[in-house]
Amino acid sequence: MERGVDRRVVAGSTRDRILNEALRLFAEQGYSGTTVASIEEAAGLSPRSGGLYTHFGTKEQVLAAAVARAVETAETGFALAPMLSLGNLVAELTLVARGSLVLLDNWRNLIRVIVTEHDQFPAVMTQARERLFEPSRRFLAAWLAEKTTQDAPGPDFEAITTIWLGALENYWASTRFYDDPPFGLDEDRFVEQWVTTLHAAIGAPAQHPRP
Repeated sequence: MERGVDRRVVAGSTRDRILNEALRLFAEQGYSGTTVASIEEAAGLSPRSGGLYTHFGTKEQVLAAAVARAVETAETGFALAPMLSLGNLVAELTLVARGSLVLLDNWRNLIRVIVTEHDQFPAVMTQARERLFEPSRRFLAAWLAEKTTQDAPGPDFEAITTIWLGALENYWASTRFYDDPPFGLDEDRFVEQWVTTLHAAIGAPAQHPRP
């Protein structure tokens, strides 16, 4: 090791590389199809050198840590959600839709692992799914409730949130995983109608995007 290099920094960066590459390999090849040697090689370590075991006791610990770290990164983004305020509901809904698609892109490997490895690691994957998606559902339902002008009893915002977030997730999966956009819809058309129909569903007053 070079002089002046903090061993803790080097160790931390190596651990991060292991987690990044492990999550990618688990998503692409499955947990069973990913070897410790392949993780080491992808992370820039010598294959079969035992370098992974400097940071983790088992491959299963790598999986759990990779999933936990990805979820923690997502939760950091949720903390910024209350700052969403553009003074125009159409613009804000558009940001929600586009931002959600970007988040799903960022969570691609994690989502694939949650789906494919759930049966083998149900406790870890269930907790990850709940921590990943439940906060976004609760935030959006509460946020939409604040935007409505209808008198009580108002819309069922939990049901509305389930429907519209489900639409985003379905469009994302169709276009990103299967390369099969429904009706050939591009993202602009989809987002425009997602915003228009959700705006109407919550009974908000008519608005137009800012120029």
